[in-house]
Amino acid sequence: MRKLMIKPWTILESHQTFRDSFLSVRTDRCQREDGHVVPTYHVLEFTEWVTMIPVTDDGNLVLIREYRHAGGVVLLGLPGGVMDTGEADREAAGRRELREETGYTAREMIPVGTCFPNPAVQNNRLHYYLATGCTKTHAQSLDANEEIEVLEMPYADFLAYEGLDVQHALHAAALFYTERFFSKHPGKRP
Repeated sequence: MRKLMIKPWTILESHQTFRDSFLSVRTDRCQREDGHVVPTYHVLEFTEWVTMIPVTDDGNLVLIREYRHAGGVVLLGLPGGVMDTGEADREAAGRRELREETGYTAREMIPVGTCFPNPAVQNNRLHYYLATGCTKTHAQSLDANEEIEVLEMPYADFLAYEGLDVQHALHAAALFYTERFFSKHPGKRP
């Protein structure tokens, strides 16, 4: 495979065009290595995200069902969320999100992968954790805009992802990372 010599663009100008507590939009004027100027490039700036693949000792996934307004869909998926500003411990953030959204606590958190959700327009990374030994220990502690139903499903049923009516690409990626982990550690498979 031939290695390409593409280089990162040089930022000639950059300014923040929007900011709130959830995201920031930065608008850059850039120049490529070949001299071409990209006059306007918008970047969505987010904090890091964490998503858990929570598994009970019975081999069930702890899943959430919630309305996703941008897509206009009710989605069955995995718990997770944003790391709060200043929050540096990814595992702790994952444990917090799992407890808040589902009321479950994990015995063990295993990092299984990290990706860029959409590096064409976003600057953040998403960290996946296989959360094993999950048990219900708390009541949900939802944010004001969250409305989440919690359920359990056998891992194998959720793995048949193409059978779900609505699919979340980042949750499909979670299954990829989890299956890759299980191929190396078959004794951990539910």
